[in-house]
Amino acid sequence: MKTLSRLLLCFLFLTAAKANAQETFAPLISENCVAFVHVDFTKVELDNVKSFLQKTGEDFLTQLGFDERSHRATARELAVELEKLDFLVRPYFDTVTKALGIRECAIIVDMSIVELGNGIGVVAFPWKNKTAEQRETLCSLVIALTDIPERAVKEGMFQVGDFLFLPMVDDSRIKATEGIVKGWLDKDTPVNSPIHEALQSVAGAEVKFAVAIPGQVRTMIQNAPLPPDMSLEVRNFLLFAAQRIDWASASVSLHNILGTEPPKNNDVLMTVKMASPSHARMLHGMLENLIEFGVNFAQFTMERESDNVPLIFQSPFVFQFAKGLLRTTLPDVEEDKLLFRQRSGGQVAVATAGMGFALLLPAVQAAREAARRMQCMNHMKQILLAIHNYHDTTNSLPPLYTVDANGKPLHSWRVLLLPYMEQTALYEAIRLDEPWDSPHNSQFHGMAPAVYRCPSSPQGGSSYSAIVGGSLVPNTKAHSSGEHTFARITDGMSNTLAIVEVNDSFNWMAPHGNITLEELAEGVNAPGNRVGSFHPGGMNVGLFDGSVRFINNNVSSEILRILGNPASGRAVPAF
Repeated sequence: MKTLSRLLLCFLFLTAAKANAQETFAPLISENCVAFVHVDFTKVELDNVKSFLQKTGEDFLTQLGFDERSHRATARELAVELEKLDFLVRPYFDTVTKALGIRECAIIVDMSIVELGNGIGVVAFPWKNKTAEQRETLCSLVIALTDIPERAVKEGMFQVGDFLFLPMVDDSRIKATEGIVKGWLDKDTPVNSPIHEALQSVAGAEVKFAVAIPGQVRTMIQNAPLPPDMSLEVRNFLLFAAQRIDWASASVSLHNILGTEPPKNNDVLMTVKMASPSHARMLHGMLENLIEFGVNFAQFTMERESDNVPLIFQSPFVFQFAKGLLRTTLPDVEEDKLLFRQRSGGQVAVATAGMGFALLLPAVQAAREAARRMQCMNHMKQILLAIHNYHDTTNSLPPLYTVDANGKPLHSWRVLLLPYMEQTALYEAIRLDEPWDSPHNSQFHGMAPAVYRCPSSPQGGSSYSAIVGGSLVPNTKAHSSGEHTFARITDGMSNTLAIVEVNDSFNWMAPHGNITLEELAEGVNAPGNRVGSFHPGGMNVGLFDGSVRFINNNVSSEILRILGNPASGRAVPAF
């Protein structure tokens, strides 16, 4: 709902006062409160706001190198526009602070309201000893500043106790929202919510933001499906943060923004409270890894697409500089908290980073294939992890395919890995005692997990193959404990291929379609050979140690034959 976008923007623009903490709204914080924003409207001087914006604009013109005549003309136009803005804003501001006597408001996002659907929470105003005329005035103000229909505003607002609420839900949910709000005020004892602690950490700020993660939200995040092509680094970071962050708080000092008080170096801008000191250190390390991963990915992309990338982005110095620049944004760790602070030269760093991203934009288009290749590598890593989990659970490698009592192939190894890649429901729906193409099982042919397909492949089906004559062998049934284990890979896990790409995809459930050792030895992307990929220059291969490598088209048949054989007894030459 577009309820308060312009209204909130106006409020934030007008707010420049010392905050009197959030105690006014403490009774409205429930155990299901996810986010809380507190704003004050006192001691605002609009003339100071205008002066600051005028000075900032003129300084910007000077930095751009405007000549004196152009500078004066543009500055005059800026002054005219600011007068227009003041003319529009001042009446609303006077109405809020004088006619209505509203000193503060809060925006409350609560899971109980979110679960109603089509809404997120309420905007709350202190409303003790207010009149019906004042309520009508506030309704008119909201209608003027937003696109909410007049009827929706007047019928949607409701009062409970000493507060007036404007729900951010559709009309059909207003009564239910009112019932939830009454429950907040009817409780006998105050709720001990992490939101309270988060707000206390920024009690002196003019505008305060607090976010907490209730237990039910943690469960929702944990069970929510993440994009299958998301990198493991990002995936692990999101899941860890959702499970281990207790609360986060941030503040906005409008005195700093308006220039009346310059920002102080080392001021805390944001605090993240973790479950324990060790978790704080772990999250800090994961942030460092994300920077390393992100910059390395950019460098990998540029190197692979060097023909279409500006020369400056082919220098290792650029990427080392980017890492150093991004590390300046890392928080400090103090006990169980991560503190993001105001750094000296922060504005320069932000400007430099912005310029860097702008320069990178032309290279992004050229890097799409490299990004898809990285996604392909992540797909293969997930498959390799599933193979390891299968082995840990069953004490056996998954069979190349299962067979019935007469030796007829039934299902491929991909089907057997489903429970180990969060696809248990699909696995249980498939009848393993029937062939993969039986009438019942045929309905699942088009339901291949995304992890089985290379993002660069224009075809459907599976892009990844095991090797017939390699480490996986046919078996009469799945989960045959002890028959075929990692012990049979005598050449070493880091020297033996588990899966490779193919450029002729096939149905993911089919027991056939895997390449043979002889096909592998014919070479990568050789004419008429299925061994290869849709990536320029080579293909990705997955090794049994869980690593994924990109091998070039010119790799020798000798090396491929050794890599595909788990017990060749020969050392792998460098490649």
